[in-house]
Amino acid sequence: MKIGIYGGSFNPIHNGHIYIAKFVLEELKLDKLLIIPVGNPSHREDSLCDGKLRLEMCKLAFEKEEKIEVSDIEVVSKNVCYTYDTLLEVMKLYPNSEYFEIIGEDSGAYFHKWKNYQEILNLAKVVILQRKGYETTLKNPNIIHIKNKFLNFSSTEIRRSIEADSSIENMVPKEIEEFIKNKKLYKK
Repeated sequence: MKIGIYGGSFNPIHNGHIYIAKFVLEELKLDKLLIIPVGNPSHREDSLCDGKLRLEMCKLAFEKEEKIEVSDIEVVSKNVCYTYDTLLEVMKLYPNSEYFEIIGEDSGAYFHKWKNYQEILNLAKVVILQRKGYETTLKNPNIIHIKNKFLNFSSTEIRRSIEADSSIENMVPKEIEEFIKNKKLYKK
């Protein structure tokens, strides 16, 4: 079985994340793609909203996608979450599979500084998606570079728009926009 692992803060999840998920599912011919919102991040995140709320938004975004599963593996963990440890947990859940760790080029640019990055490369293919302004120079037979369309916005911009009472309707699905409004998320 080919298992994709797409982790991130998803703070909030947006149309770009959804595009990437569907794109890699098709491009890599995956049997399953796990969406894994970070629990306690190993790097600083200024305005990370509650993990359970981010998990709920991810579930809303992918509820109609049968090959995409949203996992709470990191959100329920009490420990700081590292990609390596999450990969080991996924391997227990889906043994004897081929694993594809999906990251953006912004993360790829400093992948060599990740905890146990060499072991990650021994256990999984690391799929690096293009991101404007970043370039990955690390070479390894288990690194796959994929050309994808560039996205014009980020979760940071969405949070800023919400704070400024600007529309986010073109950046997130309708149900995510309603969820954010109903829960009054990302308002100071």
